[in-house]
Amino acid sequence: MALPTLLLPLAAAADDTPNTLIQAAVILNVFDRLDAGCAGRYSGEQREQLQRWQAANDVDALRARLPELRADAALTAKLDRSAQQIVQVARSKGASDCAAAASLTKLPDAQFGRLALDSPRQPAPPLPREPAAAAPAPLPAATLQQIDSFAFATRPKMGLGGFIALDIYPVVLFRNGELLTDVRGLRFAGGLDAHRAAQADAWTRWRREGGQLQWLKAGQWANLPFNKTYARLPADLRLAGRFRSVGGTGNVAVGGAQSVTVVDEYRFGADGRVVRSGAVGSTAAAGDTAVATRGGPGERAGRYRVDGLLLRIDYDDGSREQRVLITDPDKPGGALWLDGESYVERR
Repeated sequence: MALPTLLLPLAAAADDTPNTLIQAAVILNVFDRLDAGCAGRYSGEQREQLQRWQAANDVDALRARLPELRADAALTAKLDRSAQQIVQVARSKGASDCAAAASLTKLPDAQFGRLALDSPRQPAPPLPREPAAAAPAPLPAATLQQIDSFAFATRPKMGLGGFIALDIYPVVLFRNGELLTDVRGLRFAGGLDAHRAAQADAWTRWRREGGQLQWLKAGQWANLPFNKTYARLPADLRLAGRFRSVGGTGNVAVGGAQSVTVVDEYRFGADGRVVRSGAVGSTAAAGDTAVATRGGPGERAGRYRVDGLLLRIDYDDGSREQRVLITDPDKPGGALWLDGESYVERR
């Protein structure tokens, strides 16, 4: 049974811990619970999938960093609570622990590569005089040259309260006829060849047949839901407006009383300034008692620029961020996709 993409409720759990490390810790926490429940009863195919995932994402090295997170009692409680919620949702849908563990490792959220391990253990101090050469490198020119355009597909996605919604997400069309379903693979450690070897399920083929855009899905050619494609973005692209992503998880959809909501927002200015903010809220009820919580990391301001397909942000506190950016180059508003996640403009 395939699990839907999970928007993890800990993206803003701790101000001093990198988001990528926290997200990876949640994934690993969920996997360990499912793995324990499976007790080694994996099929041969499932076992091979787990081995590929562990090797591609350096899981052993990540596991060695967990004590660093669990030294914070509040963060430990959030990690365990979030993992328990996700496991409950998976089991409520009838998946065995073995099948759920194998499916979890295929989710985009579980393909963290070395990003979590490379995250600094403490907030980076301001580096106003750092030379440009020390900044993260853009996507290789060889990768950019292979890209034909971007298209969009749809998939089920877990939303607020555990309800399943339809997610519109971008796919990468390459000139040689290959199609990549996870845009984060464009900056995978080791390049495209390494990503193909580690995440073969994210790769397929595309073509145009009778004026219709098609992809090879489950061994058969099928029409993509949308026939329009988007070109690469111009280097001088400027964004303007508030763009927000809202998601979550929970078990309300299956009769429970737990819901987690995650809000992530970027406010872009045409002058090159940007402010990022976020919030996490949760509700839970048992009998006559209801509890609601809310938190967030506050705001971070900085400057942004579009570099090839990357949105690069240099925050005023010295930290940096880079994400794969996709939008309509003729109408850079209405919606953005950052690392494949949709952000809708808010008026």
